[in-house]
Amino acid sequence: MPKCTGMICADVSAEMEKIMENYRLFIHSMKVMGRRLYIYLGAVFVMSVSISMFSIMGSMLMKSVVDISQSGEYQRLSVIIAVIIAAGTASLLIYRAAAVCYNVEAKKVYGKLSESVLEVAVRLPYSYYEKHHSGEIMSKISYDLIKMGDIYGSRLRRVVMPLLQVAAFLVPMFYLSWQLTLCLAAVNVLMMGTEMLLLEPMHMVSRKLSTVNVGITSRLSDLLQGMEQARMYDGGRQTVGEIKKLNHDYAKKSNKKIIYTACLECSGKGFELLCSLVFLVIGIGFVNKGYTTLGALTAIYTMYGSFSFQFLQIGKYVPELVGCLANAKNVFDFLDETGEPQNWYADKLLVKTTPSDETADETAIDIDSITFSYGKNADVFDNFSLRINSGECVAITGASGCGKTTLSKLLLELYPLDRGTIKVNGLNIRECSLAQIREQIAYVPQEPYLFNASVKDNIRMGKPDATDEEIIKAAIQANAHEFIEALSEGYDTNVGERGNLLSGGQRQRIAIARAVLKDAPVILMDEATSALDNESEQAVNAALKSLRGNRTILMIAHRPSTIRLADRVCCIE
Repeated sequence: MPKCTGMICADVSAEMEKIMENYRLFIHSMKVMGRRLYIYLGAVFVMSVSISMFSIMGSMLMKSVVDISQSGEYQRLSVIIAVIIAAGTASLLIYRAAAVCYNVEAKKVYGKLSESVLEVAVRLPYSYYEKHHSGEIMSKISYDLIKMGDIYGSRLRRVVMPLLQVAAFLVPMFYLSWQLTLCLAAVNVLMMGTEMLLLEPMHMVSRKLSTVNVGITSRLSDLLQGMEQARMYDGGRQTVGEIKKLNHDYAKKSNKKIIYTACLECSGKGFELLCSLVFLVIGIGFVNKGYTTLGALTAIYTMYGSFSFQFLQIGKYVPELVGCLANAKNVFDFLDETGEPQNWYADKLLVKTTPSDETADETAIDIDSITFSYGKNADVFDNFSLRINSGECVAITGASGCGKTTLSKLLLELYPLDRGTIKVNGLNIRECSLAQIREQIAYVPQEPYLFNASVKDNIRMGKPDATDEEIIKAAIQANAHEFIEALSEGYDTNVGERGNLLSGGQRQRIAIARAVLKDAPVILMDEATSALDNESEQAVNAALKSLRGNRTILMIAHRPSTIRLADRVCCIE
């Protein structure tokens, strides 16, 4: 017996914890609106009261008509009709004004949330993107965010308005016959309690739908980005099969949610019929016993239809609101991710915008006794040092896995050092913000990303306010001008998604032009020619030759033809 009691207590405790979790999520969602919350809730309140008053006016008109038909005082009818029509019209106008205010506030908070999610997405540390699939991030930015936006756009209103309307209807109904109203309210409470049993299943289905959507988005992203591989290997068909399987799973869970929704609607209709029968039986009995009048009974009946409907809406939309709170949790978890700091090494920056020592004019990059590892893994660098002079072209070589690419990540401050110091043009990374250090370096990766825009716009990424003349000058230095001019629309030619309408060498030279346009004192190139054919490599190397002496160039390379361009070679062992 004690064991059973313990199990029951555990279940009750778990259920209470779920309720408290939903409550905390709801409060957190409301706090997002800040001071605008009062305007938003005020608009919902005015909408509820005004639309309720419109229905109440119609019910009171019915009462007056029945009472006057029994008493014969027809001279009062025209005055009552005029007053009720005026009050009803005023209620509708107030409702429309409040509805406009409500919709504006709902759009504002969704826009605010979208901006917050985007801001977090671009400020997350580089390690986050290495550990999480882009599809998972896209799911949070799109699916979960849209579902959370539904809280403000409709779900909360559909719960709050029925509550307020029920309260508004109860006032005249209690006034006309409190005994009958109590009986009807008891039946509706029983009905809503039955519907609330579907609360947890709806919540569980919503969370599972969100999880499945992440899987679909991730695999679809992989398929679209690797379409060539997907067509050539059996793994592509397997990925398509996995997407189909997940789609079937999503459909099953969606069907389950549809079934729960249908059960809510069916129970609502069944209780609606039951309540109507209870009302007629009790109402006729109360009239016969003199507890109420026929006119009051008529008014209560006309109000009760709206009262019962709104009562049912509470039980119907609370589960849907809770389902959206599950998506809100995903969004809040994403917003709580720790962003990239201004500086990895200090809360209060010792910002220096000028070189920190007298050797800054002579030394472009000074790497002094650095140690670094990825988490608990073995050290990639242990007491490593390197000095590169201004205007020097240095090639970094070494076997795969020796830390060449890691070195570029440390120079770009994508990861913090464990020990040691790096200075770029005299700026100590421990004393400057990330933005200040990155301003000193123009980066050209092995596979440069080109946006689905024109050649001109892709080059302009290096300097958003650059003129067309500056763009052309940078392209000439990058040995890209000639092939760009030969394109169908020249510099206005769209390069396609990820630059897929251009060859590898063309994409690389546009990336170099972008780096040149940035006009940073240091150019960092990570295996810029490793994936190119001989002709494209020669074109890129020609671009590098034109840059030698004008800027400090650090090349991570393994091709002999590229290494020969360097003034000095540093081999990492």
